[in-house]
Amino acid sequence: MPASVKDVAALAGVSSSTVSNYLNHPHVLGEASAEKVRAAIAQLGYVPNESARQLRAGSSTTLALVLLDAWIPYFQELSRGVEDVAREGGWSLFFSNSNRDGDLERRNIDMFEAHRVQGIVIYPLGDVVPRLEQLAERGIRSVVIGPIRESTTVGSVRFDDRGGGRLAGEHLVALGRRRIRFLGAPSVSQSNDRLQGLRDAVDGSAATIEVDEVAHLATEDGLDAGARIVALTPDERPDAVFAANDMVAIGVLTQLLRHGIRVPDDIALVGFDDVAQAHQSVVPLTSVRQPAYEIGRAAGAALLQQLAHPDAPLPAPTPFAAELVVRESTIGR
Repeated sequence: MPASVKDVAALAGVSSSTVSNYLNHPHVLGEASAEKVRAAIAQLGYVPNESARQLRAGSSTTLALVLLDAWIPYFQELSRGVEDVAREGGWSLFFSNSNRDGDLERRNIDMFEAHRVQGIVIYPLGDVVPRLEQLAERGIRSVVIGPIRESTTVGSVRFDDRGGGRLAGEHLVALGRRRIRFLGAPSVSQSNDRLQGLRDAVDGSAATIEVDEVAHLATEDGLDAGARIVALTPDERPDAVFAANDMVAIGVLTQLLRHGIRVPDDIALVGFDDVAQAHQSVVPLTSVRQPAYEIGRAAGAALLQQLAHPDAPLPAPTPFAAELVVRESTIGR
């Protein structure tokens, strides 16, 4: 059983309150008492229970990050940005993965409230603003990554998803592509915004859009979507695919190449996020660049700003601008 404060006090020959002062208010102890406690802690290997201390105090030095899908490289980069800002500010950071499950997302938020975190950064599946506004009333501040409805207590950091979708669509239309298949999850607001941007670009042109919904935006979803394309006759197949993220696009690319379908000669392919795998793939992938690390840092900084100035009005979010990175999956060698 781990050593307790009472064990340390007994070995040091002091009271439990003296040990508590050593841990929390060392300046009030004389050097002789402090040395006795220090020696006892070293001998017993005592480790303070920080969670219990924070619960007693009613506050913590801990923040939380709730991710939509932690296994996707984009979210790994984003989380690194949040974590770096938290560490630089002297905060600890808990992570959780909602795995695109609304019930799990709600449970994750409830769990962090129970752990008395001071703030939450979340990339949500659904509309979490009402719940986060409740937390704000209890002193837990939050920042959403993505578009949210107007709130005076919930901050947001945004990327121009619709503008990114428009850039991808304009590129494909300019290349003469006329049958564009969108692969995404319209139930997720960011994915739906990318689809709307694609529609903006295609509107008034000779091109058409077909939507093939994929559930989790993982490479396996791209492999499945690619198999559906391969099963079509050449006349039925799209001549362009715009995937809502790079991992889906890479799955599609793998299937197309396995079955002798040329990229981009037969089908041009565009992804989204511009993760490292995009330019490392066998046919380097054209992608809409989304600076995940910088977005994570911005979200972490916005949360720390709220915590430092809880009564200040929230600044209006300025979306990160989209950039199209053109590679061989649309223009060839």
